Amino acid sequence: MVHSKKGSKTKYRVPAVEKSFAILEMFAARNQGYTLSEVARLLRLPISTASSLLYTLQACSYLYRNNKGQFFLTMKMLTEGNKALGQMKLREIAEPELKKLTVETGLASILGVRDGDQVVCIEKIEGTSPIQLASHIGKRMFLHQSSYGKAILAHVSEQEVDSVVASVGLPAATENTITSLPNLKKVLSRIRTEGYALDDQETGIGIRGIGAPVFDHNGVVSAAVAVGGSIFEIDKNLKALAKAVKDCAFRISGHLGYQETVLVRRYQS
Repeated sequence: MVHSKKGSKTKYRVPAVEKSFAILEMFAARNQGYTLSEVARLLRLPISTASSLLYTLQACSYLYRNNKGQFFLTMKMLTEGNKALGQMKLREIAEPELKKLTVETGLASILGVRDGDQVVCIEKIEGTSPIQLASHIGKRMFLHQSSYGKAILAHVSEQEVDSVVASVGLPAATENTITSLPNLKKVLSRIRTEGYALDDQETGIGIRGIGAPVFDHNGVVSAAVAVGGSIFEIDKNLKALAKAVKDCAFRISGHLGYQETVLVRRYQS
């Protein structure tokens, strides 16, 4: 690792990472394959270094190698790039609605998306409450722990729920976190009926949250919104807060092309 100081800031550089991106950028610049020796020559890398990087990128599915020894880009870069673009569009659409939600409730509002077995916060609007949530952009939690994670999990197939639990289990963040699969499925069923999910001190003692799912134009859950605050703030106005969160999620879904009849058809089919 290379360290360099500029003013009071220290910057970190990892040469192997820089070289890996140089390889990917070279492949992306032209629609053609390269052999190991060509990559080493064009990027002025030792054969051993080029070999290690190319086979690592292949193992990560960013490159594939044909029977002539040429490496080519896979579609994974495009797939990952499209995910980022989708999130940027989602954040752009959701931000004004989250701001409205925070103004209406006075609570911090959050937008989260699923990433494998976890939910990731990709947008947060701070509220006026003196209670500040620990959530921040980029924070990850297991899907079964938070209100917005459960709002997403409630709208995937039962087989997918089983797969997630089989993969990571049901780890507890607090003593109130759901750690039983039968109990989780009961809660997910209630969420589908009522249209919103609760975090009942499951991510932090003294904190509650309310989350609701966001659907895309195909009626597939793509994100969730939530508000969070102290037990007192949530409990004194639970019904109104739940309605505000559901309305916000529904408006964002509408901006994404969602129509309620799409979801109805999906569950009736």
